[in-house]
Amino acid sequence: MGRSRHCSEDERFLIKKLIKEGKTYKEVQKIIGCSAKMISNALKWEQKTEKRGRKRKTTPRMDRRIAKLAKTQPMMGSKRIKQDLQLTVSTVTIRRRLTEVNLPARSPRKVPLLRKRHVQKRLQFAKEHIDWPEKKWHNILWTDESKIVLFGSKGHRQYVRRPANTEFKPQYSLKTIKHGGASIMIWGCFSYYGVGPIHRIQRIMDQFQYIRILEEVMLPYAEEEMPLRWTFQQDNDPKHTSKRAKAWFQMNKIQLMEWPAQSPDLNPIENLWADIKSAVHEAKPRNAEELWNTVQLSWAAIPVERCQKLVDSMHHRCVAVIGNRGFATKY
Repeated sequence: MGRSRHCSEDERFLIKKLIKEGKTYKEVQKIIGCSAKMISNALKWEQKTEKRGRKRKTTPRMDRRIAKLAKTQPMMGSKRIKQDLQLTVSTVTIRRRLTEVNLPARSPRKVPLLRKRHVQKRLQFAKEHIDWPEKKWHNILWTDESKIVLFGSKGHRQYVRRPANTEFKPQYSLKTIKHGGASIMIWGCFSYYGVGPIHRIQRIMDQFQYIRILEEVMLPYAEEEMPLRWTFQQDNDPKHTSKRAKAWFQMNKIQLMEWPAQSPDLNPIENLWADIKSAVHEAKPRNAEELWNTVQLSWAAIPVERCQKLVDSMHHRCVAVIGNRGFATKY
């Protein structure tokens, strides 16, 4: 017996319509002039999805093993995964499989190294301050030091759009010089009411120079601009916590805020440093003096609203620390 003829799309439509109307196979055969097998095939026919491309080189089990190893050791590269699992596929295929399960390669965020004691102190701080009223945060004077360099001060990764094989053409390359060129060290402070004075640190700052800054720069500003009862915030740098510095704060009856070590994400002044570095990148100063002038101008240009928004974010920062079990947060 020969093979039955394949019917066209119109014939299939007509066969299905007649059968749906209650016609028997023999009645349909007489109307269309086809075999019973052709009618049966028409009723069973389904549209098949078209498959394109070559056959997949990994099995579902291999895909699961690749994903499991990447989740267990997120810093492991595709070359190492291939070696450890003894796979015959290329590293490109491994990276493709990881992308399919939402595990693409990303640059890890650089965060401070947190020991167990740091994590515990951060959690303790967050839990003690999460319910602070906003007005209480308004009485904090936030302080810190930062190094500003002439080159590479943008503060975040920069990208370039260029054709292939043109990475060394001058218009597509990022110019650098050894050690970042000229740099300056600055001390600054701010509160809910706006930015305070900014001071350029000469040479290496020790406890004596720090106390001099507190005496000559910070204290006059705080007595004039801060509320009657205010609190001083600083990190746990050795020159901040030296015996001389502690004696100075005690002598001047300044209340200090207990601060967890390794916690730049809790200090909103870090966001202002990022603003300054971005402004330096845009201004492109040519030497240390121009760099200092740019820093002063950009610091003075920071609006009060920016300061208020950062101070009001303290509740959310505490929530984020607790949510991440004491480890570093997006702030």
